[in-house]
Amino acid sequence: GGLWQVSTSPSGALGQAMAMAARIGAEIADPEFVQSHPTAIDIGLDPAPLATEALRGEGAKLIDGQGRRLMESISDALDLAPRDIVARAVHAARQSGRGAFLDAREAVGDHFPNRFPTVFAACMAAGLDPRITPIPIAPAAHYHMGGVATDTEGRTTLPGLWAVGECAANGLHGANRLASNSLAEGLVFGARTANALQSTSGKPQVALNVDLPPALPALALTRLRQAMSAECGVERTGAGLERLLGILDALTARYGDTDPVLAARFIVNAAANRQESRGAHWRLDHPARSETPRHTRLALEDIEADVLATQARPA
Repeated sequence: GGLWQVSTSPSGALGQAMAMAARIGAEIADPEFVQSHPTAIDIGLDPAPLATEALRGEGAKLIDGQGRRLMESISDALDLAPRDIVARAVHAARQSGRGAFLDAREAVGDHFPNRFPTVFAACMAAGLDPRITPIPIAPAAHYHMGGVATDTEGRTTLPGLWAVGECAANGLHGANRLASNSLAEGLVFGARTANALQSTSGKPQVALNVDLPPALPALALTRLRQAMSAECGVERTGAGLERLLGILDALTARYGDTDPVLAARFIVNAAANRQESRGAHWRLDHPARSETPRHTRLALEDIEADVLATQARPA
């Protein structure tokens, strides 16, 4: 999540696990699928605090700067539409200059401090009282459905390497994770992986000698985050992804083969190759969904080949 300018992830979450696994030979699955949370609180904090979806469950409304409902012409589910649909609506309102806000004044009002203390505290710390003022919001990179390819017991394609949690891609979340399923995933697959590991010898299966990659300087990381949000965020186009690959090339040429840029390469390459819209991956130039679903599987050699439209391997 930290690869994007607006993110709910810790600032140090920059795709290192995916990059490290790829460097030693593991395959990466479905890296293009990155979920944006539609209602991060837009108060200039990094990471951005969340205005929980429970607020909309209580009846809070998504509005623009003129007080007009955002979702009325977009989805019959209105403010309770799936995250990707709401995120695109919020993004469009912001891009058009109308602004986007979550109005909980009537739905929650004076009950804010007791019902939603975390959101209330974040707003008040920024000088915003959500009881009387709509909350400014923005989509934020929130969860990576892709990652290191694993089976249902945490095994990667590299013998002896195991992965579990958000860094792993076991197919559980498809193209668009349901809220809170990542907690259940951590509990279930953490236990499954631990049980599977008990049956192994505990001895290293592969001898590795890998040099540590260089670090990406702070100013370069800022440029990367801005570019990822602009060209590989809520909405994507082939031309934008090509521009982004050029920026990644320039960063690599200047700073070396850093983990954040390598992780971004996997995401951007896969997003460019997936010429359809599916789940959290929305291509403005390919808005239809393909009738033939497929997974993306990439290895380091695919990225090093530097071919934009790498043929994705069947899962």
